Amino acid sequence: MGQIEMFPEHWVPAIQASFLARLPRQTQKALLQDAREADAPPRGVLYSESASPEHAHLVLIIDGLIRVFRTSRSGREVTVRQARQGDVLGLPSILAGATPGAAHAMVASKIVMMSARRLRTLAQNDSQLAWAVAEETAGSLFNIQERLVHNVLAPVRSRVARYLIDVAVGSNATYVAVARHEDIATAIGSVREVVARVLTEFRREGLASRSSSGILLVDMTALRQIAQTEEFQDFRTRP
Repeated sequence: MGQIEMFPEHWVPAIQASFLARLPRQTQKALLQDAREADAPPRGVLYSESASPEHAHLVLIIDGLIRVFRTSRSGREVTVRQARQGDVLGLPSILAGATPGAAHAMVASKIVMMSARRLRTLAQNDSQLAWAVAEETAGSLFNIQERLVHNVLAPVRSRVARYLIDVAVGSNATYVAVARHEDIATAIGSVREVVARVLTEFRREGLASRSSSGILLVDMTALRQIAQTEEFQDFRTRP
């Protein structure tokens, strides 16, 4: 697909990376009608678990990294997914009429807020759009399941490596994971002391090092091998 003239130019890469790219331009235009761009600072809340489904928005990520999580009654948090450019958040909430999860930015991020009501109305009359929404929702569900399996069955060393890769940001072959030991432990179902020990091993092996902005990932190839990411299929990847 070439440049999408009816949208701001810097939206185009995210649109093309999302499930919206599989839709006709007319449908894209209808979905993004009255959509608005917003900046989310680090730890900035996109939506909370108490948000009303009637006022929900679809969130298309233009740039950055977003964490979706659930909070228990005791206040403990568990990460559901990490979302990047081209990911669309909010589809399950629209379909289920509930907002069980919350989302905040892990780094400075740029997003586009779309109308949930508009998508619901259009999908009820457009089978192509409805099928695309179903495919995207199913793919996200399977990927969340894969993450759950990995966090339950994989060794802690593998879980830490995969988390670092998931939250890494950067360019020009320089990647930094902006994460505290507590963040990693919470996300992978471990404790701070164990995570600290694994990170010390990674530094000793030349795989990672400390930096002013987080954990510098020195050897991404080796970390991917440790994470065993090749064993976990991305179900949203299309042939």
